[in-house]
Amino acid sequence: MVTSFGMSEIGPWALTDPAVQSGDVVLRMMARNSMSEKLAEDIDDSVNQIIGRAYEIAKNHIRSNREAIDKLVDVLLEKETLTGDEFRAILSEFTDLPSIKIDATPIRQMIEA
Repeated sequence: MVTSFGMSEIGPWALTDPAVQSGDVVLRMMARNSMSEKLAEDIDDSVNQIIGRAYEIAKNHIRSNREAIDKLVDVLLEKETLTGDEFRAILSEFTDLPSIKIDATPIRQMIEA
């Protein structure tokens, strides 16, 4: 988000060469070594801020929905996996859910292709 898409306070621009945005760890490390220490620190700070905010949001959701989370944990300890419908059924015991039916057919077709 920060280095590839410019989604931070650093600025709205990509901070790495698109050729280096591969999964190759060595190429990414070399690109990291070619930037200034200040820019590297700014990137680290931005990433830490994003992670920190996401962590706080997740904790707040868990605290606000503790009863539902505990029920989900109990069911998952028994079954290990849940379908989307099973997940929504459990949540509907604790909150009003919008009645939106999601069609997963396109996703299944992509997976099977």
